[in-house]
Amino acid sequence: MGYNQAVTVKEELHRLIEGLADEHARDLLDDLQNAADANGPPLDSETRASLDRGLADISADRVVSLEEFENKHPL
Repeated sequence: MGYNQAVTVKEELHRLIEGLADEHARDLLDDLQNAADANGPPLDSETRASLDRGLADISADRVVSLEEFENKHPL
């Protein structure tokens, strides 16, 4: 993953978290707390690669808010 070496991963996560609205942060926290399935199968390479791409997009600030996405792609 293309993290800036001057900034640690935890520092980058803190920066991203500080930029979240409370509601979004609460949703993400819930997802993280309920994501672990110790008895489930390991992630396959395609899923890990997708997660790496997503994290790289976040690090490079190539993201849009949910509101902006929904405005561009109404149901």
